[in-house]
Amino acid sequence: MKILMASDMFRHQVNGVSNSVLTLTTELRALGHEVKVLALSNTNHSYRDGDDYFIASHDSLIYPDARMSIKVHDPMIAELIAWRPHIAHIQTEFSVNVLAMRVVKACRIPIVMNFHTDYELFLKRYFFSKTVLSFSMTWFYRYVYRHARRLIIPSSKVQDLLDHYGVKKPTVIIPTGLTLSDFRITPLEKNELLKKYGIKNNGKVLAVISRMSREKNVEELIRYFPAVRKKLPDAGLLVVGGGPYLPKLKSVAASLGLKENVAFTDMIPPEGVNHYYQLGDVFICASTFETQGMTYVEAMANGLPLVCRYDRCLDGVIIPGENGYTYNDRDEFVKYIEEILGDEAEKRRMSEASLAQSKEYSRERFALRVEQVYIDVIREAIAEHVIR
Repeated sequence: MKILMASDMFRHQVNGVSNSVLTLTTELRALGHEVKVLALSNTNHSYRDGDDYFIASHDSLIYPDARMSIKVHDPMIAELIAWRPHIAHIQTEFSVNVLAMRVVKACRIPIVMNFHTDYELFLKRYFFSKTVLSFSMTWFYRYVYRHARRLIIPSSKVQDLLDHYGVKKPTVIIPTGLTLSDFRITPLEKNELLKKYGIKNNGKVLAVISRMSREKNVEELIRYFPAVRKKLPDAGLLVVGGGPYLPKLKSVAASLGLKENVAFTDMIPPEGVNHYYQLGDVFICASTFETQGMTYVEAMANGLPLVCRYDRCLDGVIIPGENGYTYNDRDEFVKYIEEILGDEAEKRRMSEASLAQSKEYSRERFALRVEQVYIDVIREAIAEHVIR
């Protein structure tokens, strides 16, 4: 099968969308499919790297790392049209969507799309009226997805959002897959890393792994931490990741007198992140921004119990009392942390449950499920005489 994979973000960014596209592309190629990726360059020059096509772009000035392109007539688009793909999988609503649609219309091929992000959460601070914003987003999503034969979504939370926006398209829930091979680091490696950040290796480390941006709500976790220390005086907090909100978070920790108890790693290369999960004894998260949140699955794959602020996307991911808990306020957060870290046997039981739960999210399973969507969509298009 010839598959055109289209995404604004691919390889140059460290985020969930870029990782999801890279994982799917890699696994589809391993299954024997011919996949060409259309994405944005991280410079103002277009170039090709094997089967990956990068179109000249510039900073969007809207959000860090986001880029956009106005180069509609790039010669590489003509090359992709001449290649004649069988299907297009479009994973963006913006610049590359426009470029990919040129290939779609020229080749008369069906489209599968992904919903990754609820942009209303980003934009609400810029709109004077919630009603105007909601109306605008409703129009936007209906327009962008109008040609899709299937929408691949990561969770039931996204289905609720699509219903809210009145998007009437067939959907398939397929969580993004991860590499679930053996991630384990040695006790010596763990001790050295903990020592580097001044954290005691006492089985009471709370770990948050995230992009440090306002919407991830890491500040709440730092502000809740003094209440945890009242119950567990030797607990430590490890904050892993970089981003525009990091200076503010460091300032909050200092203002609460937590300099000796909270460690910040700053940006960690993607290939090394799994080591940092294993420095923790419980994974914590306060974000309600995620549509799926791959850090939850990564934490489970590394054997961590989870304590996360309740969000619809966690339904079926965290099984309360089995591999962790969801909380709604500070008291619940502290209670669950104490329950897990105050009982070694309980922590070990939940760790084993997390490992078992993570098996549902393998990258191989992910690719096979998406492949079946492609097959179904192409068969439908053939039956309707849309393509031959």
